[in-house]
Amino acid sequence: MQHVKRLANRKRRLESAEKIQTINFGPLPQYLGYQIRQAQAAVFRDLMASIADLKATPGEYGLLTILDGNPGISQVDLAAVYKLDKSTLSLAVGRLVKRGLVQRMRSREDERYYALWLLRPGRLLLQRVRERAEVQERTMDAVLHRGERRHLLDMLQRISRALES
Repeated sequence: MQHVKRLANRKRRLESAEKIQTINFGPLPQYLGYQIRQAQAAVFRDLMASIADLKATPGEYGLLTILDGNPGISQVDLAAVYKLDKSTLSLAVGRLVKRGLVQRMRSREDERYYALWLLRPGRLLLQRVRERAEVQERTMDAVLHRGERRHLLDMLQRISRALES
């Protein structure tokens, strides 16, 4: 039965791919923004699929990574790094706190702010997710020629800086 489902899903994907090939995208494929967004969406979908069994998301992976490298960071500073409003970030952090991955306490320096620390379960989850993210990085590296990774990272950073100023 499972085999029949997989074949049916594969047939639907192939039919969908054939339909997409007939769609006129106009100038979109020539736009950097469009191609960057397509690549980001593919990376996101792939990472989501590879970490789904860990009950983590790519966004949580990013948060856990920042918290691991910045123990005691304030939620305000974290929101600034992510360019998110404080309420959106607060919801994400709250979920990590409820799962026992992160500790949130009033800052000793300024009690108006919360400071965040990664707890042992958070570090363990981060390690497992990072292993899978690094597999994805190697997959992307495999399609690049020597030196292109460094060059691509440089170009993407320059584009980000140009649009942030």
